[in-house]
Amino acid sequence: MLKSILMTASSASNQGRRKQLTGPSKKKAVLGRKMLPRNVKEELRRTRQSSPKGPASLSEKLKRVDWQDLELFLEVAEAGSVRAGAAVTRHSIGTIRRRIARIEDKLGESLAVREPLGLKLTPTGHRLLSIAREMRRLRSNLESDEDVSPRRERVRIAVTEGLGTYWLMPRLVEFQSHHPDLDIVLICDMNRSDVAGGESDLAIQLEQPQDERMLVERLGCLHLMPFASDRYLREAGIPTSVDEWPNHRLVWQEADQVASHLLPYILGTSEVEDFIVLRTNSSSAHFRAIASGGGIGILPTYARAVSRRVRPLDVGLRLRREIFCIVHPDRLASSGVELALDWLRESFDGGRFAWFNDQFVHPQEFEQAISAPNVISLFEGFIDTLNVDDG
Repeated sequence: MLKSILMTASSASNQGRRKQLTGPSKKKAVLGRKMLPRNVKEELRRTRQSSPKGPASLSEKLKRVDWQDLELFLEVAEAGSVRAGAAVTRHSIGTIRRRIARIEDKLGESLAVREPLGLKLTPTGHRLLSIAREMRRLRSNLESDEDVSPRRERVRIAVTEGLGTYWLMPRLVEFQSHHPDLDIVLICDMNRSDVAGGESDLAIQLEQPQDERMLVERLGCLHLMPFASDRYLREAGIPTSVDEWPNHRLVWQEADQVASHLLPYILGTSEVEDFIVLRTNSSSAHFRAIASGGGIGILPTYARAVSRRVRPLDVGLRLRREIFCIVHPDRLASSGVELALDWLRESFDGGRFAWFNDQFVHPQEFEQAISAPNVISLFEGFIDTLNVDDG
């Protein structure tokens, strides 16, 4: 498909050139060549032979790339790492590396570099990713036009890992049961979703989108503060001020949309490396490290609703992040997207769930809400089966 579209574009361009050389202009060009002196023609011929050809454009190079290789690159890039891509695509790591290398050989440029937290795309890699997503969207539209049989509408919701795993997924099961005609895909990833590029229909994220064409709705606020387990607090003591950080172990999550630039403010010093003993890019691993006694970490205040194994610490440190919902304007006409958007508004309703309120509410103040059946039933047995002591 990719080669076909590129060849079609190339053919149209060549036809345009042929049209320019028909009629009188073509005759004039021929006459013009006959009028050139012999020594000038020889010089032109030597210049053409000695001058190297200019670099081929990316569209020209893409004609050499196999669509299946490009599709594999797309899935791996969206997964975030070769290992994660192997789990999604069921290809071996060696196969993925070999096929991505094959694309790089044909393009003559590197697509990504491996880093501890996953793949980091080069400028060419980002451009190729956008092209691959557009190709996927076009193919999906063609398949939709050809398939007239009724089927469930797919709605893709991208969300940060913690909110997706601990808050939305337990509620999503009930939502889908009420709307069996919907095929819901929940994409839990700290990386911001490319809604404009068709990666998702709706995206819940903690930062505004860069593309001004996207529609943005503010859903609520995410309040964060330090938490620790009873096990850790028995061993290290309960801090009462950020000035006591040097006496404690800190756990930190390093990922997109995590406000790592605030670390000096949180720690009260620019020497942040001396305090952090555990780092992870995963919200789930971050939560588990804190609940298992690994140290003190920053968690959303609703963490207390997720598990009683973590306790909020009053050290004078509170953070607030706004929660945004990003929607592609072309998808608002979808009934499935409209239903999902209404459900998301309810899920982050600060009047119903105090931890999403604009104003900070201390976890101790919503103990009654946590015990309510509509909340605790969402999490019962989910985290508290961890193999850690009850304190």
